[in-house]
Order: sequence, then C-alpha cells, then structure tokens
Amino acid sequence: MKFIIGKENIKKVKADALVLGMLKGEGLSGDLKEMDKALGGELKTLVESEKFEGEEGKAVLLGSTFGRAGVKRVLVVGLGAKRGFGRAALRKAGIVSAKRLRKSSASIAFGPRFSNKPGYVKALSEGLYLGAYEFNKYKTNGEGGSRLSGIILSSDGLTEKRLATETGLARAVGESTNLVRDLVNEPPVYMTPTRLAEIAAGIAEEGGLKCEIFGPEEIDRRGMRGIQAVTSGSDQEPRFIHLTYEPSKKPAKTIAIVGKGITFDSGGLCIKPADSMRTMKMDMAGAAAVLGVMKALPALKPRVRVHGLVASCENMTGPGAYKPDDVIRAYNGKTIEVINTDAEGRIVLSDALSYAAELKAAEIVDMATLTGACIVGLGLYTAGLMSNDAKLAGKILEASREAGEKIWELPLDDELRAEIKSDVADIKNAGSRWGGAITAAMFLENFVGETPWAHIDLAGPAYAEREGEFYPKGGTGFGVRTMLDYRLGL
Repeated sequence: MKFIIGKENIKKVKADALVLGMLKGEGLSGDLKEMDKALGGELKTLVESEKFEGEEGKAVLLGSTFGRAGVKRVLVVGLGAKRGFGRAALRKAGIVSAKRLRKSSASIAFGPRFSNKPGYVKALSEGLYLGAYEFNKYKTNGEGGSRLSGIILSSDGLTEKRLATETGLARAVGESTNLVRDLVNEPPVYMTPTRLAEIAAGIAEEGGLKCEIFGPEEIDRRGMRGIQAVTSGSDQEPRFIHLTYEPSKKPAKTIAIVGKGITFDSGGLCIKPADSMRTMKMDMAGAAAVLGVMKALPALKPRVRVHGLVASCENMTGPGAYKPDDVIRAYNGKTIEVINTDAEGRIVLSDALSYAAELKAAEIVDMATLTGACIVGLGLYTAGLMSNDAKLAGKILEASREAGEKIWELPLDDELRAEIKSDVADIKNAGSRWGGAITAAMFLENFVGETPWAHIDLAGPAYAEREGEFYPKGGTGFGVRTMLDYRLGL
C-alpha cells in the first residue's frame, strides 16, 4: 500500500471510497456532518435506517455519492465511546475498513480524525494491512485478492516524517502477521519441517539474521531425543531452527522466543478422531509466530538480542512411531515417561526450551498450540498465559492489551504437580483431564532452569474456523503483535 497526505477538503478528495469515524452516541458531527450536508442528508438517512450508533468495529456503507463528492462511496465506521477512543479502536477501524472495501476500492481516503495524533496512523495502517488479508493461493476460479493500493490520510497536522515512520512500523507488523497466517494456512503436504526451515532461512537472508538449521544428524548428535521420538513415525525429516537478531549497538538484553512447530499432528499411535485431525496443519502456529516476529525485527531495530527457536516435525503413525510407556531423555538430561503420544508438543518443546536455557537469555517465552484444555477453559478467542515470573507475565499481559490480542493468566498451582509425577521417570507427559493446560505448562517448566519464563497456549485463537469481525478464517497470526509490543512497546 502507498500512503499519502491529503490536503484537499474531504468533499473534494478523489478516491474510490471515503472513511469517516463516528463516536458512540455522538451522532453526525464535524466532518461527518459536513459530508452529510454535501450529500443531501443521505448519511443521516443511512445511519438512522441501520440504527447505527457508532459501536466500535461496526460500519455502514453508502454505496454511491451520486456525483455530489469526489469519492464514489462513503463508509461510516464506529469508533466506540469517546472515553476509550485510541489506538485499539483505530486498529479495528482499519481492519473493518479494509474488509468492507478491499474488493470494491483501490484507493481509500480517511478523515482527519484517524491521523491527528501520534500513533494513530500506525494503528490505522496496521489494521488496514490485517484487514486486507486473504488466502486464495490454491483457488483456480480466478478469484482475486484485495484491490487496496492507495491510502489518503486527510490531516493538517500530519508530517511526511511521521507518516513514513508510522506506516513503516505498521507495514513491518502487518506483513509479519500476514506471513504467519500464510504459513498456518498452507496445506501440510507443502508445509513440511523442511519447507518451514527454508522459509526461516529466507527470512534470515532478507533481514541479515544469523541462521542455524539442524537436520536429523545434528539433532541426533546434540541429543535432542524429544524431537527424535515425536518424528519417528513420519517419513518427513525434522528440523531445529535457530535464528538470531543482533542489534547494531550493544544489546540491552537477550531474550529467547520458542515455538512449537508440529507441521501435522495425527496424534501418533494415540490417534486423533478424524474431525479433530482435520485442522492440525495449524499445530505449527507457535513456530510461525516466532518466524513472524523474527521477520519484523530488522525493520523495527530494537536494541535487544533475540533468539528465535523452532522445533519442527510431524507426529505420525509410521512403523517407527514412539509409543505409550516409552521413556525419553530430553536435551537437558531429564527423562520423560510417555503417557499419551498426542501430547507431543510439550515433548519437542522440552528440547527447544532446554536449548534456550543454555543461551543465557534474560527471559524465555514460548508459544504453542498446546492443549485442548486451554480452549475448554478460555474459549476460542483467548490464549492462556502461565509463568514462573510475575513481572514477565505482567509485561506480556500489558502488551497483549495494547496489541488487541486477548490473553488470560492461569496459575501454576502447586497442588496439580502430582498429576505429572512419574513412577518410572523424572516426569510424565500427561496427567488427568483436570487442569490440563496448567499441568502442560508445569511440564515445560522443568526445562527452563532458573530463567524467567512464560508459556502462551494459543490453541484457541491461533486458528479460526470461521471469519470474525477482526480476523480472517484460518490462521489469525496471533502472538506476533503481542511479542513485538512486549519487547518494543510499539
């Protein structure tokens, strides 16, 4: 998208569509009232007939201006209550505007309300990138994607410098989130561990990141037995990915972000029912989010060293598949009794987190589509957060609110630890059905040592079975914006 500053009055600006904002309960005022007057009261009639009151994220469209203005159509977007109006509302306004206009409009003009304060352009533009997203790669009927190409921001106070800075940030965040969506939406026949590693290498080359990729031999040499066990039933080779972003100046801190990269999960020998298996191409959403974050960092230039780690393989039922009652020795030497082969994500993460702990990072955060139990507890739209460090957890929760991604903290309840105590090994990979998201996190805690660590279970919000107001059907890109805001305060 190309962004420019519009100097003309909104009645004269030339574009396919004009977007004007309306605060809840405010009615038609300011630019909205001025445009309504130019259109002979058509906007007022539309708003009243639709009983539209400016609710956040809602919109009504006037399909034609009847030649009375320079734009062809007008979209009135709700901005919610005046008291809570800010960047979150503007991001939603951008998403809604793009979704409503992406097929009909190549150019969109926005009224001054959307850009008259610092940070507003970044939030709106980010929403436009997110809302314009579609995944049509494998359709053969000629269905095109978004037409959006030109964005006009009408504002007397917006400078070219602020426009370039804020839209540049928005592009980095939006394109990285959309990359994650693409990765999650790819069919598993194409999105194999090998392919995921190739994409990681491309991100590293493009952004000047350090890149190490371990194949089966190196995984074996390093003693990553968790990854080896889970991949043993598949004919696809595993990959362990290590990307490193180095700032241009001495880093203020080193952090590690870790992603679960199961490119397809059949459940292994404890095989899933057919309906539960159907969407398991998304079981690498945590890994995809890590790659999305790493893609954005060179453009955002934080003064922090970031290690992006991905453990990737398939969980299948081939003749060499690992079995219930097996005992696995993880990378840090701890032994794991296998209770359920469908609790494989935590097993591959045991190696990745142990590796992260060796990097002497100040903080470790992992992202994983880890448990159905988290969906039962929090629903489809909220991720679960569990942490051994209250300060780190607080930073992530605050970042999630700024990013517009819903995360709720669950306790690491000591009384549940007995659920994963093993009679034959140090720990077992599954407990009872009670508190399953928490006991899964407690399992992971065994592999981070004393490092402050947080686990984000994004099993619910990483993939949407149906399109929502603010996200597409399929991969949502959940986690990228929270991680970038947590580290960068964007």
